[in-house]
Amino acid sequence: MSTGRFADQVIIVTGGGSGLGEDYCLAFAREGGHVICADIDRDAAIRVADSITAAGGIAMAVKCDVTKADEVDHMVQKTIRTYGRVDVLINNAGIIRRRSLVGTTEEDWDREIDTDLKGPFLCARAVAPSMMERRKGAIVNISSVAGIVGCISTAYAASKAGINGLTRQWALELAPHGIRVNSVAPGYTATPINEKLRQTPAATQIGESIPLGWGKPAHITAAVLFLAADEAAYITGQTLAVDGGLTTTVDLGPDYRTFDR
Repeated sequence: MSTGRFADQVIIVTGGGSGLGEDYCLAFAREGGHVICADIDRDAAIRVADSITAAGGIAMAVKCDVTKADEVDHMVQKTIRTYGRVDVLINNAGIIRRRSLVGTTEEDWDREIDTDLKGPFLCARAVAPSMMERRKGAIVNISSVAGIVGCISTAYAASKAGINGLTRQWALELAPHGIRVNSVAPGYTATPINEKLRQTPAATQIGESIPLGWGKPAHITAAVLFLAADEAAYITGQTLAVDGGLTTTVDLGPDYRTFDR
């Protein structure tokens, strides 16, 4: 039998083939979870699942486009056929298209809303019945500070604000069935996807505007695992900003950070 906070629990991570999603998969596996690494990129999902099994963990790769209900349903049904249940869903799959309001095309809007908002809806809808039947489960949606303050783009802000609203709604609906729903809103986090940005003067300016500076993937992963674990048994409907203080302050620059003069 596995040991750890998630010993023998079954966890689906969408967008698990790269970036923070990969980090979540590896962390859940280290804690004893049976991880379903779901990704639109089949090869990426297989790579992460294989790395888990090579280290002695249990994982399964599933190709899934979260914008397509049939693929989402297949992912959940395959998980239940293989492992008997779903204990945790991490709604992580998403895209970012940095566009201004006037520069956002209808295609930009549709693709981002479909992936970042419709996708979590389809996944939660697919796992909820089996969780309701067992009267136990946890859903963690991956939001963003862009759902709290303006900082990225039109469609992304809309999708992440929507995720925060859905988190509260689903928490209300599913609480009587023993299911908790929360979201994590990452701030500026150093990942491979923004490596080029972090080598620019803009990255320095971003870091200086955040009280605790740029975050690390481990910071976000710790919050995701906490909200999925039994330690958070009395927490639901919350959006936890893991952002180094970005959304809790108005930073007017270094000259304003000394308050006793």
